[in-house]
Amino acid sequence: MELILEWRDIFGVSVLVVGAAVIVGAAFGWLGERSDYCARSAYDELLAGNHVGLRRKPNQLWQLSLASVTAMAGVFLAQGLGWINIDDAPLAGSSLNLCGLFVGTYMFGVGMGLSRGCISRLVVLTGRGNIRALTTLVFTALFAWTSISGVLALPRVYMSGILQVELPAEISHLMMVLWIVLLLAIAGLALRRGGPDQIVRRTGLALAIGLLVPACFFITSSIGADDFEPVLVEGLRFTGPIADTLGYLVYSTAFAPKFGVGLIFGALAGAAASAALAGRTKIEGFANAPHPLSYITGAFFMGFGGVLAGGCTVGWLLSGASVLNGGVLIAFVGFMAGNFSLRLRTFSGFLNRQAVPTRV
Repeated sequence: MELILEWRDIFGVSVLVVGAAVIVGAAFGWLGERSDYCARSAYDELLAGNHVGLRRKPNQLWQLSLASVTAMAGVFLAQGLGWINIDDAPLAGSSLNLCGLFVGTYMFGVGMGLSRGCISRLVVLTGRGNIRALTTLVFTALFAWTSISGVLALPRVYMSGILQVELPAEISHLMMVLWIVLLLAIAGLALRRGGPDQIVRRTGLALAIGLLVPACFFITSSIGADDFEPVLVEGLRFTGPIADTLGYLVYSTAFAPKFGVGLIFGALAGAAASAALAGRTKIEGFANAPHPLSYITGAFFMGFGGVLAGGCTVGWLLSGASVLNGGVLIAFVGFMAGNFSLRLRTFSGFLNRQAVPTRV
């Protein structure tokens, strides 16, 4: 800690926090690109069942379960050693908005299905050169920003006030026990289906992704612990950071970059470097892809839903679980319900319609 204090005196809290965020973000971008980490794909694997032609190696189920367990274990150990303090983390409280959490995660689940990936996955795909992912990210950031402090803030605040409850400690602990049991069941299901390909490699990548959660808490709660320049204590998440990044790009002369800005830029750089070294960099547009309106609609659902729910898939399933917030169980169901609803005839019929070609 003495070295951290010296560096804070030399460089300042903001520079040190953003610099560390870039490093953690680069690590996530690299690991996410190498592992293809994607919560939407994990839900697809879970819902695939045993139908012929739908079975696949449960790579993402395996990685999601291990990353979440590792995040919980890492935060527990780091807190016990006094390295981090999560008391002020946004998801660490016992107050829970049941309506906002489920509706928000449901919307986010629909959005990541329409956009072919959650926010963290879109960041990785953008690093590979995917223009569809970049376009969706920009619109998601815009909708998230307007949901935080713009025209969408009023309906978001109204919905956030519905069914606001304070969870008794016993209920929260029970929900966390059920979450751990669910993770173990998911890991067991993955093994029953044959396990992931290259199990040692994918296990290592999942463990490394999970450890980034306590790393984020260490940066924001220990390195950023300053009376004059307080830093918001947060774990690994992407909804707020992409909104902060868009805000910084627009108002960079008026505001200093935040932790989330460094996280996003680092993740883009890490994914781009990994893709370039592996020969996976490829510029891809909207040719032979769903209509752009599908991605923009998905961006709206993810931007508004992510802010309403208080986090994206990474924010809830990794960081939310790590602070023992029982709402992670509701979030998991909400994400899954939203993603599954796209398989229903009403949704699929609408999505399969072709836009009428026009000439301008």
